[in-house]
Amino acid sequence: MRKLTLLVALFAIVLPAPARAQGGPPLLTDDPDTPGPGYWEINLSTFLERSLHSSTIETPRLDANYGVGERIQLKFEVPWLRESDEGSIQTGAGNVVTGVKYRFVGHEGKMVAWSVYPQLELNTTHASVTKGLVEDGPQLLLPTELTLEILHVEINGEAGRTFAETGGGGWIYGVSTEGHVVPRLELVAEVHGERPKDGSTEWIVNFGARPKLTRQMILMLAIGRGLTGPADERPRLLFYTGLQFNLPGLYSFK
Repeated sequence: MRKLTLLVALFAIVLPAPARAQGGPPLLTDDPDTPGPGYWEINLSTFLERSLHSSTIETPRLDANYGVGERIQLKFEVPWLRESDEGSIQTGAGNVVTGVKYRFVGHEGKMVAWSVYPQLELNTTHASVTKGLVEDGPQLLLPTELTLEILHVEINGEAGRTFAETGGGGWIYGVSTEGHVVPRLELVAEVHGERPKDGSTEWIVNFGARPKLTRQMILMLAIGRGLTGPADERPRLLFYTGLQFNLPGLYSFK
């Protein structure tokens, strides 16, 4: 893990432009940033996770975020799932995720930014539970996100506790960074971990890019894989592609 964390840190340092810590799509690790007062950030995407014997595709996945003032973000997310397991295919609605992010220290471009981001996940339909696409019952995620700027390099970190009605919950944590190669292209990288209450940590590494297509539209791409965990459950491939719509545009924090 020390080597993986060092790899992400070196990724940030060697970029030709100053890095800034922006997590969230296409990464798993989030950050303290919010859209801005009255601004929308809408992510429409496809996410593939493939393990040794099965694969799951979320398409489309709608992730809508709205800024209330400069420090609060409201979130609504829901995917459509397609799961293939040794020839058996199931489809159905994924869980709805709602959340409120509150950044109580700093903002983008400052030396320190810090937020909390409670999120509630609920079953949309019992049919998806019956098919085995989602776990039964609500889940609560209580994470905190921190951005630090050190020697012109910003690193974003996230850690949180999950609580589940079934399954016992667990922990999530990660570190990410991103930087401009050219003004309209950002490269991103992360190391992300998830640990169930009574299990070992599954570590994932992701690399990706955010080409800016227009003032309102960004293409998001990422590819990664699991590095630890049970061999038959470990993700052999993670792939994310989607479009981010910023309406009316990207808000500039002064």
